[in-house]
Amino acid sequence: MRWILVGVSGLVVALGVARLGGAQQQLDRISVDEALQLALRQSPTVRAQQAALASTKAGETTAALRPNPSMNFLAEQFKPGASQQDTQYTVNVGQPLELGGKRGRRIDSARAATQVASYQLEDIRRQITLQVRSAFAGALIAREQLALAQENVKTLDDTERIQRLRAEKGDISQLELLRIQVQRFTFERDAADARQALSAAKIALRTAAGAEHIAEDFDVVGELGFKEVSLDKAVLMRRALDNRPDLRAAEADRARARADHRLARANAWWDITPQIEYQRIGPDNTIGFGFSLPIRIFDRNQGEIARTQAEISRVDAVREATALQVLAALETDRQIALTQRERVVSLRDVYLPKATVARDTVEFAYRRGGQSLLDFLDAQRSYRETALAHLQALGAYLSAVYQLEADIGGPLD
Repeated sequence: MRWILVGVSGLVVALGVARLGGAQQQLDRISVDEALQLALRQSPTVRAQQAALASTKAGETTAALRPNPSMNFLAEQFKPGASQQDTQYTVNVGQPLELGGKRGRRIDSARAATQVASYQLEDIRRQITLQVRSAFAGALIAREQLALAQENVKTLDDTERIQRLRAEKGDISQLELLRIQVQRFTFERDAADARQALSAAKIALRTAAGAEHIAEDFDVVGELGFKEVSLDKAVLMRRALDNRPDLRAAEADRARARADHRLARANAWWDITPQIEYQRIGPDNTIGFGFSLPIRIFDRNQGEIARTQAEISRVDAVREATALQVLAALETDRQIALTQRERVVSLRDVYLPKATVARDTVEFAYRRGGQSLLDFLDAQRSYRETALAHLQALGAYLSAVYQLEADIGGPLD
């Protein structure tokens, strides 16, 4: 009994440790690199494509198999009351020999199909990477917008507290205090919008990276910064044509279609089956040789040859259309990135510093009676609009950069 109790206690402790370890796996703080690793490892879409790749690769094993030999056994001349000498036994063994290079063509076709599936897996990873980076950038932007809104609310609250004392002393009217309180709604609305955007971005990030590994109330780790990259059109187009997985998959599909066509032509050849036969009739034993082959007069695989030839034309057109779509999307995203970069730089270096100085100056003067309430509120609104515009432009620029990286199938220099 004592040993049973010890064993049960050990099992309970082990289960508790396992539960604790499982609970510790959930992250409450996550960086973009950690989110990417989780997403690429845990995403159901990635796992599904990995299984599809394994399934397609198994076709190479099937394609390399040789035909099985065949054997026939025949017993004849059984008659009631007849002697054993009248009984006849025949064993026939044959091995089909594939002609026309069928086995090699099958292997080429299977390998080409595996190559297509591998590029499709890379393309899924490319899309997952874009999804995670965009969601992470959205979370950073929303976090900064929330901090800005809270800062604006705090500034207005500090001003309201001071002006309430002045209103109680009669230095300012209650109407002026009321206007400050009404203005507070705008900043509260900004904070509520930022919380909603942050929640949506976290949901998207948690869904993409794997909800079972990330706590519901988690924080993103990272700084929102401007990323200067080269946007040379010729370089980007060349990299896209060389690296895009979906474009490479289309090119591999062309190779697969041509391999299928060669296989269809090889299947038009007839196969020969050499045979060896052993026959026993009563006490006599005989051995014979022969072969069999189909006489391909009507079915010469014409339909499959025509189908694979048409498939070549189809995948050629698909590859061309894919290349045109890739280049068109790349140029569109490049123009967006150029526009947003100019906007970010202009707001960061020119307008935001001016709006900050104007707000601080007017606030300082208003608290000492040197500026009117309308001037103070107008300066606050201008700063709010400029700061929000800067964050929105920065978010749009980062999204454009991430989209460009997805367009070219790799990081921007």
